[in-house]
Amino acid sequence: MFTVTDICNIAIQIEQNGAEIYRNASKTALDRKMAETLANLAKEEEKHAEWFKSIQSDQILSTEQKEMEAIGRSLLQDIVKNNSFSLDKKMLENANEPGELIAQSIELEQDTIIFYEILLDFLDNDETIEQLKIIIREEQSHIKKLKTMKEQGGFIACTSPF
Repeated sequence: MFTVTDICNIAIQIEQNGAEIYRNASKTALDRKMAETLANLAKEEEKHAEWFKSIQSDQILSTEQKEMEAIGRSLLQDIVKNNSFSLDKKMLENANEPGELIAQSIELEQDTIIFYEILLDFLDNDETIEQLKIIIREEQSHIKKLKTMKEQGGFIACTSPF
């Protein structure tokens, strides 16, 4: 079983991955409005990562559990660091149109929301639960922003973010 700290470390890495993807994409977008939207999404993901870093677990661990937690944390970070859930970096490298990037980003946001909804079951602090619900709503708003960008379709001039 993972500790709250382990789960938060996964969430931190997910948010950092998302921020990196949005930041890189914003630098290569030729449309100013799209670049600004992607840069803002990156900033929001960074704020989410900082919030997850602030969560403190009330769980008291033995020395052995602390050692196992450190090993588990390292393994989880390595696994999640190189994966963005359904966001396939190879697909993004070959994305010729912003619509492809946006579709992949929407999938990332949807996977993140599912993970956070599962995470809610592991939390017992009402304030932490409420803050996570706020983050879930923000991730849902990211999907809306991405869908709006896709629907506007004026963002064809964009190069690959990688």
